[in-house]
Amino acid sequence: MSLTWPKGRGEVKCPNQLLPATLVVALRNEAGNLPSLISSINRSLPSLKEVILVDDHSEDGTLLKLEQQFLNSERVRVIQSSGIGKKAAINHAISLASGEIILTTDADCIWEETWPEVILATFENPQIQLVTGPILPQSQSGFFSGFQLMEWVSNLLVTNYSFAIGKALTCSAANMAFRKSAFHQVQGFVGNEHNPSGDDEFLLKKIKSLFGENAVKYLPVEESLIQTVPESNWSALIHQKIRWAGKWKSHSSLFHSLAAAVPALFQVIWLSSLVMLFLGKISFLGFCSIWLFKILAEIVAFERILRSLGKPFKLTALIGTSFIHPFYVILVVLGVIRGKYIWKGRVTKRSD
Repeated sequence: MSLTWPKGRGEVKCPNQLLPATLVVALRNEAGNLPSLISSINRSLPSLKEVILVDDHSEDGTLLKLEQQFLNSERVRVIQSSGIGKKAAINHAISLASGEIILTTDADCIWEETWPEVILATFENPQIQLVTGPILPQSQSGFFSGFQLMEWVSNLLVTNYSFAIGKALTCSAANMAFRKSAFHQVQGFVGNEHNPSGDDEFLLKKIKSLFGENAVKYLPVEESLIQTVPESNWSALIHQKIRWAGKWKSHSSLFHSLAAAVPALFQVIWLSSLVMLFLGKISFLGFCSIWLFKILAEIVAFERILRSLGKPFKLTALIGTSFIHPFYVILVVLGVIRGKYIWKGRVTKRSD
């Protein structure tokens, strides 16, 4: 099966009548991101029945600021989570939601007003139970920002391919929607409470298992793009990736295991070529050929994805990322093995 990528704008048409939807945003220590979040919410209100902002025991005044902002709003509710962690926060919000469709995103994200309309239009097909879309970091200057952009693009490539071959592998709660009835039918996050991450992928897996592969859909088009704030330093980025990668061990399918192992194996291959060069096992020409093949393949794939999402492609960012990424992946793998990371001010130890 050939891998195709949608062309972008003009591919999705929205029906005149959208299903009633509740946007759920779980927040913890997000005071700095509230202005952009509030702006995005206000742009989206015409397409939504309600918005529920659920605070996960923030320590920076997030809850108070939200309560003040939406004090007189009829469609935006600000509540405190009854439990601890993101899954508990989302569960609490869903228990109060009146919308037939639940949309989820993160507090450090921004989106255009087209986002909820395009996502909700997909549910015009009664077979569809869950929809997810692309995520990219906001464009900023500097190599570190470019590195994060290229890494996200590689994630989008894996996501699109897995959906295209009928084996949906991954998604993100930062850009996701599902029928509330489907959430209840699969018992939500029951069975995955021990894992601090994975509120998205485990739900995707459970819905696929009950409703079939055709019940989930990925919309890689510009209108459905969510943009997130890039991490500010390498430590925060690595801890974020350890948190995400740590949930792979909880998946029982062989396809999930291979999807996690194969990219790491490729990084070992790239690094091995460097070792072999120093040991004289391969010529400098052979070394250059290996890396030229790697970079050319990434240029073809990444440029196409960015173009489809209305984002510029920077060759210098890709080349720099291409050389550093293998070392970065190995650090993340070692962190996953260790199983400990810091996120939103909480020190978390993975439980196997």
